[in-house]
Amino acid sequence: MRIEMVVFDGFDELDVFGPFEVLSMAGLTVELVTADQAGSVTSMRGVSLHVPTVLGRADGVIVPGGGWLNRAPEGAWAQAQRGGLTARLAALAPSTRWMASVCTGGLLLAAAGVLTGRPATTNSGAYDELRAYGVDVVAERVVDAGDRITAGALTAGLDLGLWITERELGTATADRVAAVIGYPRTARVWHAGAR
Repeated sequence: MRIEMVVFDGFDELDVFGPFEVLSMAGLTVELVTADQAGSVTSMRGVSLHVPTVLGRADGVIVPGGGWLNRAPEGAWAQAQRGGLTARLAALAPSTRWMASVCTGGLLLAAAGVLTGRPATTNSGAYDELRAYGVDVVAERVVDAGDRITAGALTAGLDLGLWITERELGTATADRVAAVIGYPRTARVWHAGAR
């Protein structure tokens, strides 16, 4: 399984590096990618990365947030306004096993039209905006709707990484990774049949 995590100028670091570390530690292949052109990307707090790969060859895609709630000139909200990333996500959705998001990255998936009519979550400060996209908002840290998995605010990215690990590699592997990083698996995951 190949997982691509999309990064863009203004992305939130914890949205990316929390699940990245969990999934990598579990033994899954995870790569940072850009939406359309390889090169330098700078996070919302100034961390610069060289990202040599472009989105498009993934079994699973994870989209972070950052800069949505404050309408930052770079970040998830800016990406939604520009439309290139959301168009790319919409085009890729049918060919991926699943798409996931952390925090306000869920609003990018919603803007791409891939969450319409589905249960999902995001940062609690953006629930109303997520509803405006026709999404059934569920107030949980992780919401698994089958081929769409969304996580709430920042630290829920760790829960997302552990849930994806469990889905793909089993509970024992997820528990082992949680023990290694010293993170208690206490968050409930909402999914059909587990209400």
